[in-house]
Amino acid sequence: MTILLTAHGWRDQLDTEIEQISDLLRDLCHLRDHGLPPGHILAAAPLLDDWSPAARKVPCLVGRPHGHPHVSGRKAAVTSPLCLLSLEQGFARTASRFWRLGNAAAGVSDV
Repeated sequence: MTILLTAHGWRDQLDTEIEQISDLLRDLCHLRDHGLPPGHILAAAPLLDDWSPAARKVPCLVGRPHGHPHVSGRKAAVTSPLCLLSLEQGFARTASRFWRLGNAAAGVSDV
């Protein structure tokens, strides 16, 4: 999940993401407490046939961090997966924290 916040539509974008994340949290809590998904949910779930594990790239940011509790700004670092980016407001939210955005790297244009 990566959300690019624009001048308009913040509320709708965030409402959709909040609903999806809330559903995931509800399901994870149910699994923790009961060990299996509810029978009616699993019965209605689509079937994935001929499946295999895979990996895919996720968006992130690369840059020199300043003020991070564990990583110095002496060399470039890669953030955790990028969840939200607002160029207009100058911030990003990764899976682990908020970031203030300083100057973009040379050659970076609009995302």
